[in-house]
Amino acid sequence: MAFTRTKALISGGTVLLLCLVGGVLHALGLPPFEGKKGEIKASEVCGTLGLSSSSAAALRRVLPDKSSYAFDDAVTDPRRDDKDSSYFASCFVHGDDELLVAATAKLAEYDDGGDWRKDVVATNKPVSAVKPFGAGDQAIASDRVAAIYIPCVARASGPHLSVVVQLQRPGSADRDQLREGLITLARNTALHAHRNAKCDAPSKVNTVAFTSVGGLRARVRRT
Repeated sequence: MAFTRTKALISGGTVLLLCLVGGVLHALGLPPFEGKKGEIKASEVCGTLGLSSSSAAALRRVLPDKSSYAFDDAVTDPRRDDKDSSYFASCFVHGDDELLVAATAKLAEYDDGGDWRKDVVATNKPVSAVKPFGAGDQAIASDRVAAIYIPCVARASGPHLSVVVQLQRPGSADRDQLREGLITLARNTALHAHRNAKCDAPSKVNTVAFTSVGGLRARVRRT
């Protein structure tokens, strides 16, 4: 009888332990109780992020896994004609009610593009992580931000567009992948803003996409 009672106690303790462990895993959202991963659909991505398929792919690369994603898209200060001196557009991407990405495009005038770069760097530290890339008159990026300063108005010393994409919560990709994803988002946002703001100066921005040729991945530039 004593042996039977001991087995019963061991079995009961095992069941209780499994219940406790299961409860902890469920509360933390760990396997096998993790929540269903949300889908980032090209049709739902902010229009201000430009080419939807490319921007959706870039977002999938840089964002953390969330059960749902939401996009807040706005052009609060449209540029209606070539005499208009202001423009502002924004896109905010949330995951499970947490801000993940903030992208803005606005008209700005700097006497020197280097001053624009200093302003962007000053608000997106660490400075050492920010490196230039080829786009517009100035372009810099790290694994947390990508920004482009592109010509908008053709007349001498005309205003530029300042495009900044900030990653508030990074996903699990490595730093190089995060940076490349943010650069793609910044390029797409810049080209859309350049058209939407009725700019007449060359943008000096290319988008870079990947396509499959004979089973190999090839880089394709689109102006």
